[in-house]
Amino acid sequence: MRAAAQLLALCWALGCGSPPPPAYASAREQAALSVRRGDHLLAAQHYEQAARSTSKQRDADEARYLAADSYARAAAPERASPLLRELAGRHGEQQARAAFELADLQLQADEQAGQAELARAIRSHPDSGLARSALAKHLRYLREHGGSDAVLAYLERELQALGASELAEALLYGWARELDETGQNQRARDAYLACAARYPYPTGAYWDDSLYRAAQKELQLGSPQAALEHLARLLIEQESASLNGSYQRPRYAQGQLLVAEIYRDRLSDPARARRELRKLWQKHPKSQLVDDALFQEALLAHSANDAEGTCAPLRILTSQLPESRYAPCAHLLCDALPASTGRDCRDYIKRAAQLH
Repeated sequence: MRAAAQLLALCWALGCGSPPPPAYASAREQAALSVRRGDHLLAAQHYEQAARSTSKQRDADEARYLAADSYARAAAPERASPLLRELAGRHGEQQARAAFELADLQLQADEQAGQAELARAIRSHPDSGLARSALAKHLRYLREHGGSDAVLAYLERELQALGASELAEALLYGWARELDETGQNQRARDAYLACAARYPYPTGAYWDDSLYRAAQKELQLGSPQAALEHLARLLIEQESASLNGSYQRPRYAQGQLLVAEIYRDRLSDPARARRELRKLWQKHPKSQLVDDALFQEALLAHSANDAEGTCAPLRILTSQLPESRYAPCAHLLCDALPASTGRDCRDYIKRAAQLH
């Protein structure tokens, strides 16, 4: 709330809009002086005086919002709440912000009442920039006090009411995640796919995560080919993004690694798995997964008695990623590489890779 109040004060000081009446300007100056002195109670009183000194509703609402902020900072919530409730009940620029601030203020005194206020603010202002963080806070409360059943019931209800709002994507993704957490794999998969379809790339905030998690659900449901189809939808956009220089989604590298793991572990195709593992280095050279992929590629080649295929990824690893935990182990797989000086291959890596 403090940052918003400071922004409003700065806008006024810089002359946003038409000049205010002299009495309004004087009261605002006195309020600002009181704030600098740390007397927030007096500042709130000056802001209220400013609100009474103007006939312009926007300026009056701004002053009342700043008064509420000052009362809250002066530990006087009983005086801040009526101002916020008034602003929340009136159409204006401060309506949504006041509604969420009122809920936060109520939460400090009574969690149950504050959460009810928060739910009302979410329902009334789903397009506000504050709605998503408020939703996450309210879902945590519901989960703690009513479990997943309470969360799912709330999300389904709000999806019906707010399905056309800007918050609908977060509601749908939250519903999929809750189904996932409760082990409802098929319903979770369907919800993830619905989220990716309704909110596609490039605007969907949860698009890449939804496709990745849908692929994971397919694996749990015994459908590796379906998982590969979802990952292909994900990675084809990554190729387009690379060509156009646009934003790289976090799940691209993870999706590529999962493709390789599916060919290796589910479809028994180590040759294809090796090619897919190499793509981590080719397409995501800065990913933290690259050294894992190169080492796994070397292990697959080693299992196939392919000496050159074993050494090739390890040469990249030791030359380009010398600080990797796998670099000291490279010589144990490839005789052409020298042993690392000053660092030994960790025992847990030796055991996992069956190195001696």
